[in-house]
Amino acid sequence: MRGLICLALLSVAISVIAADRGQALQLFSDLKRTKKGRSFGQGDDFVSVVQSELLLAEEDYVRSSINGESDVLEALSGGAAQTSGPACVSFIKQKAEIMMNLAGVSYATCLRVVDDEVFAVLADATDGAVSRDQYDAANVLNAFRGENIFVDPSRIRGKLQQRMRGSFRLPELEADKIAEVKKELADVKDRFVECMKTARGGLEETLKATSKQLKMVCADERE
Repeated sequence: MRGLICLALLSVAISVIAADRGQALQLFSDLKRTKKGRSFGQGDDFVSVVQSELLLAEEDYVRSSINGESDVLEALSGGAAQTSGPACVSFIKQKAEIMMNLAGVSYATCLRVVDDEVFAVLADATDGAVSRDQYDAANVLNAFRGENIFVDPSRIRGKLQQRMRGSFRLPELEADKIAEVKKELADVKDRFVECMKTARGGLEETLKATSKQLKMVCADERE
């Protein structure tokens, strides 16, 4: 009976986690629906496009992280996982959650760095005519700054909606300057992707180790 109760409680806890992860992914759906209406006042709106592309690039890593966590949580629901008792399963669940939260910190760091780099490129291209406050008024990257997408996605959503309602106009730039800025922003995006790959790789390794612990310790399955 106690085992059944523990499994029921575990099922509820996993459902709560799944709901939270769904909120995280919903952020990107919100961005996709509204990004077309945003404008930075420049002909092809390339800054807005770059910001959106950066966040949508993050979506792939967030989604794959959630899938990796789901594999671990699904294994916890199996009867074999209960071999060593409910406490072992609880430890594994807590560890997986901690690893996801740490990955969220790493992802936030990547976003903070790329956010600063994008602004630095624009400030340099306009000879300092763009202030940080002006830029942040409609800066969707800033909505994720200092926030953990796996801990409080609802807080990010509120900030994201506010940024999407904001507006900001770049000073007029010559065509050659725009081409130069686009090239620099493309390089910034490449560095961001590498940062996210590294962060995702660290999480993947820890989740694999956690799955191995689940099998060897909780399920008592020896290789």
